[in-house]
Amino acid sequence: MEIARDRRTGTKRIGELLVAAGVIRQEVLAEALQIAKKSSTPVGRVLLTIGELSERDLLAAIEVQAMLRENLISSEFAIRALSVAITGKLPLEEAFRRLGFKAPADREVIATGELGELLIAAGVITQPVLEECLRQSEENNLPLGRCLVLARAVSSNLLTSALTAQVLVRDGKITYDQAIAGLQAAFRKTQTIEQSLSETGALRAPQDEKTVKVGDLLHKAGLLSESDKVSAIEKGLVENTPVGQILVQAGMISPSVLDETLKLQRLVNEGKIIVLQAAEILRQANSRGVPIEVIMSERNTKSHEAENINRLMPLIRKADLLGAQELQRAEALARDLKMTLGEVIISKDMLNAKIVEACNQAKKLIEDGIVTEKHAIKVLAFCKKSGAMFADALKSVPADIEIDDHEEAEDEGDNKGFLGGIFGIFKKK
Repeated sequence: MEIARDRRTGTKRIGELLVAAGVIRQEVLAEALQIAKKSSTPVGRVLLTIGELSERDLLAAIEVQAMLRENLISSEFAIRALSVAITGKLPLEEAFRRLGFKAPADREVIATGELGELLIAAGVITQPVLEECLRQSEENNLPLGRCLVLARAVSSNLLTSALTAQVLVRDGKITYDQAIAGLQAAFRKTQTIEQSLSETGALRAPQDEKTVKVGDLLHKAGLLSESDKVSAIEKGLVENTPVGQILVQAGMISPSVLDETLKLQRLVNEGKIIVLQAAEILRQANSRGVPIEVIMSERNTKSHEAENINRLMPLIRKADLLGAQELQRAEALARDLKMTLGEVIISKDMLNAKIVEACNQAKKLIEDGIVTEKHAIKVLAFCKKSGAMFADALKSVPADIEIDDHEEAEDEGDNKGFLGGIFGIFKKK
């Protein structure tokens, strides 16, 4: 009896399987791939349309690919079985039997595709509903999942859960039985399959801010609709192609946008940024037509600026540089948006660069013991009122020095020398 072995080559695509089985020629596949790219149609459906395959041939190829993905057969056996079934015009079950292979008892070979099979096994839809949606899918050249949603057989959220279950099974993270149980719970409780699987311990609880999928990141950035995302996931599963490549082939995003999205995905998965930050960076980069590195550099600069503002806040408050109402508004926004006060002030441009620089100079002089905090605050208040530079304001606001009348002349000279020293510092700068 044939056994599953030698699976190191990985799951083949439909076109590769058909060429390897001698069903179609390589040049025919190349032509079909070009048509598929231009028309956003699965390559198997293109081969069917141009007369290279029958409906039964295509379904056999899809089923063989599914068994390869589930690690039930080897690539070598898959190619042999497909060749025997299509060239001999035999049912796939008969081809398997002739080659000495029997599918596991709990998995019948059916021509509904993995998505339909999973939904039926979970009791979400019935066979008649599936058959009608399959017919609509073929007639209208739409993905099965889209047809199921349009027919109100499943909700958009449940379809996403079913597709997610397929990905998890394909990647070996859950078993097929766990996928069915998780989908049943998701349907019953109106929740995501990740939540259902985490409740049973089949999958770790979802951590939305620590990992992200390409389709989800594009959707959060406003570059992809929910329906297009789901359709791309479904098509990617059928063709065993990454969602990003499906979107590029369909013309929904450019190759450069995919590259930028993948970079941000890596940063999220490495814990360097969170999902919301990645989505905002991607949105801004796309709207401005610049690389993500430009946006990230600007964000890093603003981050440093915000940290500096937070460091200067005691002086800003005491010198009343924002004003009571502005400060209250900034504090409220910081609480609501879960940001620091400095981030809010920078993002809302609440302090001009001249005042911020004056605060930096004042803090340095205070730390060096050259002026008192009380004197610096008065100088900063004068800067705000007059618009003067800090060095000029320092000349106009004398330090608070208590002196006796007979020492006045001497101390006045000392004060001039003191201020001259400060101005010398600014000139050197």
